[in-house]
Amino acid sequence: MGTLSGKFGIVTAASQGIGLAIARAMASEGCGLIISSSNHGKIEAAAREIAGESGSAVEPKVFDMQSPESLRDFVSSVKKSTKKIDYLVVNFGDPTVAPFLEISAEDWRKYTNMFLHSSVTLIREFLPLFIDGGSIVFVTSMTTKQAYEGFSISGSLRAAVVNFAKILSIELGPRNIRVNCISQGYFMTDRLRKLLEMRSRRNHTTVEEEKLKIQREIPLGRIGEPSEIGDLVVFLCSPRSSYITGTNISIDGGITRYPY
Repeated sequence: MGTLSGKFGIVTAASQGIGLAIARAMASEGCGLIISSSNHGKIEAAAREIAGESGSAVEPKVFDMQSPESLRDFVSSVKKSTKKIDYLVVNFGDPTVAPFLEISAEDWRKYTNMFLHSSVTLIREFLPLFIDGGSIVFVTSMTTKQAYEGFSISGSLRAAVVNFAKILSIELGPRNIRVNCISQGYFMTDRLRKLLEMRSRRNHTTVEEEKLKIQREIPLGRIGEPSEIGDLVVFLCSPRSSYITGTNISIDGGITRYPY
């Protein structure tokens, strides 16, 4: 039996990258899942892949976290599919990376919907389904702990999510619902590949040279694998982390220099 056998969870933004790795790790430990993405074809394929690998039940649903209408429909659909939730993993899509003055008001609106409105609504609507306690995990990034040029959306809105999670951990503790955040560093995803390509064009270097620059900044000397975040989420959902709540855990190979 897996660590999460007999349990049921939801993972958002799970058709690729970090979200897919999280869903795969949870399903491999016996957890039944609802997984979501804004891309119908990708989330259907991801569900088939994960179910085939793990033998766990995996139900795909379309959910665009930037759209209040899609959020409403997703909540309604989940409530029709299940009457009990043990784990909620709120993973997010990737926001715009650009200098502040190049970011539009529309970008701020849609990413505020994605990070804040979606988070608040998912918690409010799904809390009644946490019948026997459970675990909530928000997937954020190292931009919540350290400022990076061009990451004004990611840094400010993800930091708001971290503070929201901390307050939830206090208020939901008496219900045996633990709430934690993960602040990820550099992981080998399509998002990072695009960032490396952008930097190589700007600096007139190769992608490999830009990758080596990052690796030299990381004390462990390498870029992380998405499966490592999946393993951390499984731990935070499992009984082995039963006394951990209200934390924002860095998983970044040591690149964040601040001691908190």
